[in-house]
Amino acid sequence: MGSGIIISGLLYDLSDNIIPFLDKSTDLYVHTWQEPENGRWLTKLNRYRKYCRSVKVIVEPFKYDSKLLSYFYSTWKVVNSIDNIDQYNKVVKFKPNLDTKHIPYQGDLDKYFYSAKTHCRPLLDNFEKEDCIYGLFYYRTLDERLFTTYPNALKKAFIMDEESFTEQMHKLDKELTSKYGTGYEGSIFWTEWFERRNIKLILDKDLKLTNNVRRD
Repeated sequence: MGSGIIISGLLYDLSDNIIPFLDKSTDLYVHTWQEPENGRWLTKLNRYRKYCRSVKVIVEPFKYDSKLLSYFYSTWKVVNSIDNIDQYNKVVKFKPNLDTKHIPYQGDLDKYFYSAKTHCRPLLDNFEKEDCIYGLFYYRTLDERLFTTYPNALKKAFIMDEESFTEQMHKLDKELTSKYGTGYEGSIFWTEWFERRNIKLILDKDLKLTNNVRRD
């Protein structure tokens, strides 16, 4: 089966902390933007080809001024670039600019799901592990920088035509801006998007994430 790794948005500060996520049964999918400084990171991306089975990269001109919408659209684009997403036993969404040499990660989705199901019974009784996304939470929102999931959850979240996707994306952004004001945290958007599609968010009990690399 193997795994899929997806990277969306700018590739700034891509580093060797991605290597433990890659092996010869892993395919890497990237969607990123044409931007002068991003070019050097695209070049660096090539060094990781030897660690995985295949690499597919899409580079396009910027589509949105909003960082949130640009990043989210890029994620939709990279998910839809996967020809047969059901071939994977799991998919990891990876953020390149985490400020650490090593990311504590095990990806034991069975353990996380059944632990959550046991401790919140009966709230998950009507859901399967494939209906969930596994990551970290701060208060009530998902840290969208790195999470793991199954193809089924990604299909529910992102497999739709571009017109429908962009319409729903703008509608949700407008709602959240009206509720929280401009500059609300992107994690609120990601969490709302998943929850409105009945995708359950489960704690990855082994994952630890640092801040992003600081850019002056």
